[in-house]
Amino acid sequence: MRQTRRFLLLLTMLLTATFGMSQTIIVKDSITNEPIPFVSVYFGNDTGGYTDEKGAIAIPNEAAQIRLSHICYETKSIFKITADSQTIILVPKSINLDEVAISAKAPKRIKTTEVGLMKTKTQTKHKGANGFEMALFIPYDSTWTETPYIQSILASLDYSTHWLVFTEIKTPIYATLRFDLRLPDAKTGAPKDESLINGGIILPSGQRLGKDGVSLTCPIPFPQTGVFVVVEWITTAKVSESCNLVPSLNMTLNEKENRTWNKKTFFAKQSGGAERRGMDWMREQDEPAYKSEEAQVFYKGRTPSAKLGLKISK
Repeated sequence: MRQTRRFLLLLTMLLTATFGMSQTIIVKDSITNEPIPFVSVYFGNDTGGYTDEKGAIAIPNEAAQIRLSHICYETKSIFKITADSQTIILVPKSINLDEVAISAKAPKRIKTTEVGLMKTKTQTKHKGANGFEMALFIPYDSTWTETPYIQSILASLDYSTHWLVFTEIKTPIYATLRFDLRLPDAKTGAPKDESLINGGIILPSGQRLGKDGVSLTCPIPFPQTGVFVVVEWITTAKVSESCNLVPSLNMTLNEKENRTWNKKTFFAKQSGGAERRGMDWMREQDEPAYKSEEAQVFYKGRTPSAKLGLKISK
């Protein structure tokens, strides 16, 4: 009898510890009731993660409030996780994209050209990190006699496991990448939180991006406001937000006008221990990492620009 009681007590303690660590939620679409993969979930205390391909994510027990966001859905905050909230419903955004018309048909044979910074010299690279986004603004060329169509998104990526050749990533984690096109905000100039291509194009973890980039299912006319090319690093692995992910994005220092922006989905710790919530887009030249004397010497007073681009047809 005593042994049975000890066993039951031990079992209770184990179950309490197991369920106390985290609980799994599933995020679904309010219309289709289908799971939503790669939803950004902020737990608080500088931590967060993404739902997996089945829309599931483990929420730490200490997370009293979580914040869920996705480019195609309305942001939602849950103030207390209970048994009744193990399935969370997100409502699709109502987005007006009158400025961009979708082409249902594309010519079988087309001649394309590249715009952006793909052909510039690689001089450094920017590490990937969970929830990190990098964007390059590509303006509309006033010399175009007719509006070209965007056929594919290009990115110069580095799949090596070395970061600036100083540090080797001993256990590399390969990120899922989300490529997207966004219009610029008329007031701030930053990328809007509205996708022009239905939430972007997913490149699965471990799949390498070729020289032809990722093709749009339906080519779209190049917006006359200009367009942002956006790449986002995603992993469902439990890593810190400062953990280096593979691949890195190649950068150039040759651009006089820097049109690169970045965004940190989760909290980021700056030098000196000061904390900053990185929910908002910022210009690359305003990034605190480039303000130190050491960085100024290394980058020769210039700010790196992202090697992103587009393949367009006229």
